[in-house]
Amino acid sequence: MNTELVVSTKQLAKAFHGKEVIHDCTMSVERGTIYGFLGKNGAGKTTVFKILLGLLKPSMGEVTVLGMDSVKNNLDILKRTGSLIETPLFYEHLSAAENLQIHLDYMGITNADIDETLAMVGLPKVGAQPVSTFSLGMRQRLGIARALIHKPELLILDEPVNGLDPVGIKEMRELFCNMKQTGITILLSSHILSEIEQTADRIGIIVDGTVIQEITPQEIKEQYAGGIEDYFMTVVNGGKGNE
Repeated sequence: MNTELVVSTKQLAKAFHGKEVIHDCTMSVERGTIYGFLGKNGAGKTTVFKILLGLLKPSMGEVTVLGMDSVKNNLDILKRTGSLIETPLFYEHLSAAENLQIHLDYMGITNADIDETLAMVGLPKVGAQPVSTFSLGMRQRLGIARALIHKPELLILDEPVNGLDPVGIKEMRELFCNMKQTGITILLSSHILSEIEQTADRIGIIVDGTVIQEITPQEIKEQYAGGIEDYFMTVVNGGKGNE
């Protein structure tokens, strides 16, 4: 059975000021799946995300997103992709709905339901509220709303549950799983290992700028008695386990 890849990188490399931060990075994300991207702070997750979106140009290697070259077709990729990278920024004096409308105008979308999208991410009845009054968790929810309001084929989410309480984290987990059922592909990073374990169909581990393994949660359970934490600590510590 042929599996369609929504994201594919081969021998990807990126250097800043002569220092290579991404090296020989090869990864693949299948259509209609949730791919969990794990690594220590500074391992290169956000840099890889920015390259996939065409926000950074790779120094070497091949990068294909939705069948397109990330450099040559970055504008087309952005139109068909939703993303939340680092801390989401908004027009503070404007309302949540106005911020989303600006995004829709920029994307050239005229048929989106702002109220429905806000409700979907747990922000019902706050569309008229200025973003300056939002808590960290509310801002994060609004960032997710902005990423998905134009109905993208691919979502790239960098720490999407940052700032959310346990209830919010559970709600986002359910939202992502429901969205996958509609055919959307989701690539996300998180420092909450248990969330990745419960959500992802496949997990990629990046260490010092290289994806060193791609594995399923089921394979982790079979190979590591301590589950995903035991696996993660073993891999990022070079096979030395949870020290």
